[in-house]
Amino acid sequence: MLSYAMTINKSQGQSLSTVELYLPKPAFSHGQLYVALSRVKSKNRLKVLIHVKDHKTLSSTTNVVFKEVFKNLTR
Repeated sequence: MLSYAMTINKSQGQSLSTVELYLPKPAFSHGQLYVALSRVKSKNRLKVLIHVKDHKTLSSTTNVVFKEVFKNLTR
């Protein structure tokens, strides 16, 4: 089967029909989880595999947000 892999940063600007995301650890830079999940055209074509050190499969991960970035924004 033909397949491709790319980093989350490389996927920015792409629109993909299927996305399978492998997350071996929950640490991200600000906004990376959003970028990774928003590349797929349909949520039905999105698969996420999350592991931790002991190789247990998890059902959630942490989305890192640096609240300091939003501190000086005016409404």
